Amino acid sequence: MIFELYVVKIITMKKIAFFLSVVFLFSACSSTKELSSTGAENRKLKRLAEQAEIKKAVESRRFIIKVDHLYTMGGRVLYMVPRNNFVIINGEIASISLGYMGRTYFKRPISGINLNGHTFNYKMESDEAKGTYKIQMVVKYGNDKFDVYLTIGGEGFCNISLNNAYIQTASYSGTLVPLADFKNISTEKRDRL
Repeated sequence: MIFELYVVKIITMKKIAFFLSVVFLFSACSSTKELSSTGAENRKLKRLAEQAEIKKAVESRRFIIKVDHLYTMGGRVLYMVPRNNFVIINGEIASISLGYMGRTYFKRPISGINLNGHTFNYKMESDEAKGTYKIQMVVKYGNDKFDVYLTIGGEGFCNISLNNAYIQTASYSGTLVPLADFKNISTEKRDRL
């Protein structure tokens, strides 16, 4: 009789242990699902915040485009160092430092475009549904003048096209960084960009 009670007690304990493990397993699975959905929501919120920063930077005309590709007229793609190749728009001031490879209509060859000047005829069109911007402007310094065309996506990806009387049209692509954010990061991080 004692043995039978002992066996019944063990069977009951096994049932309780099995029941508790099933409950624990279900709760663990549901919390993992909640965590994964929370992670997806966090990524979505982060992406929306980045898009809002890009929108604010474009509309306030305070941004840097770190250029990483040059597209030649022959169809070649040249990789560039973003730290050395950039377009900065800070209100009415523009700074352009870009490598160049193409035909020149000048007495001597041109291997780079370096210009600090003022923006004129600044026109911006936005497509709210797609989150894209098209910007046309003229950057002048003295007698030198460049027509600049920018296409900016909501994620910060940019296409740049430059026209000048002395060079063949140059096309580039890169990534937009809001100017305020760039100023607030440490110099160590800025050097890596």
